[in-house]
Amino acid sequence: NDPFITALGVVSDSVFDRGDDDAAAPLTAATVPQTLLAQVEGPVIFVETPQLGGATLMTRVGQNGPDSTWRGPEGFGLTLGAGNILRSTRGLGFDLMASDTAVLAAALSARRPGPTPRVEIRLDGEGQQVRQTLDCTVTRDARETITIAGQPRLTTRMTETCRTDSGSHQNLFWVGTGGAAVQSLHWIGGPIGTLRISHLRG
Repeated sequence: NDPFITALGVVSDSVFDRGDDDAAAPLTAATVPQTLLAQVEGPVIFVETPQLGGATLMTRVGQNGPDSTWRGPEGFGLTLGAGNILRSTRGLGFDLMASDTAVLAAALSARRPGPTPRVEIRLDGEGQQVRQTLDCTVTRDARETITIAGQPRLTTRMTETCRTDSGSHQNLFWVGTGGAAVQSLHWIGGPIGTLRISHLRG
């Protein structure tokens, strides 16, 4: 059997278990065991949809310069740019098709507050591409230790607030010692809400 599929099955059983009160608590990025990671080769991320109550493991399937492509067995995939910042999604229905995140990546790497404007292309409910100009600003919040796969990681939490013609939203980044986000919370919108992306390994 494909070890990735086997590992995903363990995650899914735990995340979606709706059994009796004695059932194990759903897995989160903090509680994914190292024994589970041992079943999957290479870099691994844990992607959660907090508003929908779902989660999945993803492995890296491609690398093009600073951009890395990740997939899960359900057909859902995403691309992360420099600094592990979400650039696009595929398979969600309300996908983020493209985003220029170079300014944000530089700000996060330097832990530097300031403006991070960009243009994003998204799919609307009818599958049409909509171009949006975002007026964004990132702030440096505090040093924070978070737990990923049972391991504590010292990070700097930074918050990006973005405004568009239709409203505003926030993205959160927990930046590790190397200057890239080890965990992030990205707004997608539509019925998806946000994606929480945690780097379990690699």
